[in-house]
Amino acid sequence: MRCARIVLVAIVAMLVRPALASAHLRSDVVAVDYRATVTTQSRKFEARVYQTDRALRLVVSRGHSVIVLGYLGEPLIRIDDRGVAVNAASPSAPSTGLLTGTRLLSGGKIAWRRISGREAITWHDSRDRGLPSGASRGVWSVPLLVDGRPGRIRGALVRFPRPAFWPWLGLAVGIFAVGAVAARRRVSTAAIGSGVLAALAFVVSAATFAFGASASPGTWIFGADGAVFAALGLGILIKGPPHLHLGAAVGLGLLGLTFGLTKAEVFFRPIVLSVVPGWAARLAVAASVCFGVAAAALGGLSYISPESQGSGPGSPPEAATVSRSR
Repeated sequence: MRCARIVLVAIVAMLVRPALASAHLRSDVVAVDYRATVTTQSRKFEARVYQTDRALRLVVSRGHSVIVLGYLGEPLIRIDDRGVAVNAASPSAPSTGLLTGTRLLSGGKIAWRRISGREAITWHDSRDRGLPSGASRGVWSVPLLVDGRPGRIRGALVRFPRPAFWPWLGLAVGIFAVGAVAARRRVSTAAIGSGVLAALAFVVSAATFAFGASASPGTWIFGADGAVFAALGLGILIKGPPHLHLGAAVGLGLLGLTFGLTKAEVFFRPIVLSVVPGWAARLAVAASVCFGVAAAALGGLSYISPESQGSGPGSPPEAATVSRSR
């Protein structure tokens, strides 16, 4: 039990650090309901919309000036060779998150506040945020002044139906049934096998999100830290002493389970933001969760089962012999 507690504490520490590291990141979403696109472009600027949170990014070509108009038609953002400036007096400015409350002003006069020396800006705009209830398709636009002339960023939103959940429930039932059959022969062996499979499923599922186009640094940190602990657990199973095997298996199971639960939204949202097709990413996450549950449950059971009381991972062979003789 001491080994299992040590591995558990290490996993909790690993999970806390990525959470703190990603607190300042824009987004680490792995699945969404909408597919957002930009349908118009110009040689004077380039616009894109991020799938994770539908934030807009605008890059202006050198020698040109673009002013983004706010919800009331007022100047909101200015991008030119001098950099990016936000109109602190714009009623639309607070919703963009580009200026803090102390820099915002009230009144009708334009008050530009320079926030960057680059010719690009990313912000959240409510005009591309979603669709009315019951609508599956829609268009959005953001008005501009391009070199003093009217222009627009135009785009489209498509909402997809939620994926079916029953196939993954069926997979879980199948994995647990196989685990139950294996546990009838030897609980600790089934726990160790489930731990290995949970670790492999974790590595595969973490890679599918880490190498995706929308992956954030927080996703990379989470995957890298988890891979270190997975390698540690597998190393103990391969080279470590036998009395540490069960604790390592439980730790690997908890690692796979915890990671899978953080990605549970892939089962409820239709568009998975990964480097592989959605069904493949869901399969990897489902395997990580199911084998993680199996490893943790069977590992706990093996500590209280009759086979572990006399010949468990912490008992010497002599104790097992004496126990059987009695």
